[in-house]
Amino acid sequence: MTGIPDVLVVGAGLAGLAAARNLARAGHTVHILEKSRGVAGRAATRRLELDGRVVPVDHGAQYFTAKNQRLSALLPKLIQQGLVREWARSFPALKPGGIVAQPPRHPRYACPDGMSTLGKAFWQGWEAYDQPLPLEIEALVTGVQKATDGWTVTLEDGSTRSGRALVLNMPAPQALKLTQGQLKPEVQMALQAVRYAPCWAAILVPRQLPYLEWVGLEIEHPVLVWAALDHTKRAAPEPAVLVLHASPGWSQAHLELDPDEALRQIIEAAQELFGDWVGQCRTAMAHRWRYALPTQTHPWPYLAQENLVFCGDWCGGPRIEAALESGWASADYLVEYLRP
Repeated sequence: MTGIPDVLVVGAGLAGLAAARNLARAGHTVHILEKSRGVAGRAATRRLELDGRVVPVDHGAQYFTAKNQRLSALLPKLIQQGLVREWARSFPALKPGGIVAQPPRHPRYACPDGMSTLGKAFWQGWEAYDQPLPLEIEALVTGVQKATDGWTVTLEDGSTRSGRALVLNMPAPQALKLTQGQLKPEVQMALQAVRYAPCWAAILVPRQLPYLEWVGLEIEHPVLVWAALDHTKRAAPEPAVLVLHASPGWSQAHLELDPDEALRQIIEAAQELFGDWVGQCRTAMAHRWRYALPTQTHPWPYLAQENLVFCGDWCGGPRIEAALESGWASADYLVEYLRP
């Protein structure tokens, strides 16, 4: 033993957590660093204090599907434990001529206590033998350096952490910036090829909610692409919460707006579509996701340079399921790489 963990994971998004959980189950020591105060990355949940209680609201990823074998096999356990439930089979579409129903398709799953529950499940474990994974929050990594016995990262406060192997679970542009000058040309080119679309998201708590026949709505509109009645995911569906996502094009064109101004323009567009009630809110806020949706992804589930592995929802596909598959594939690779 060298005294350092086998694998240092930077980023407690779903891919990083899935990789760390499977590596721990394979007998490897892991240590996770996360720059924010919570886990799950863009499967994010904002917690609002309303009516004397805390209300979870999903303002990032809205739901997930389970089409592949590994997540499908895990799903019954998560449902049995009350962490996940089916939310819908399809969502109607709001087109210029009105709302058009869509035929039922594969299930869309949500977490009654917020989508970040999924990340917490991987961090804390769901089997009796699982232990919570070692995690440091508010630990912003500012530098990465190859070491003789692995990799060393430097944190914002100047301290360092090391591991025999390093997993970087973050948007490709951020990973590229951290590792500049230490990558093989083909690895650097692969990271440079990844592209993203941003998204402005808005959380609205309306004073009154009219009767609506949908829980989620796909929208064809220059400003908005999605609306969700977030409270319909919860066991206690009060108070009503509306979540809106702006279109990639509008979000890109208005990326540097002040959040209050972005919120004002999003509400104005929503009022045109749904009515004046949208603007009559008890509370409202906007959040900018700079790397919301990978539009050009890496073709494989992970990207590796020996004991340095990159993973995330930009590997293989741009959804929650792809992020988990990326983490699991990264763990499979490192289990083989670190084999004595």
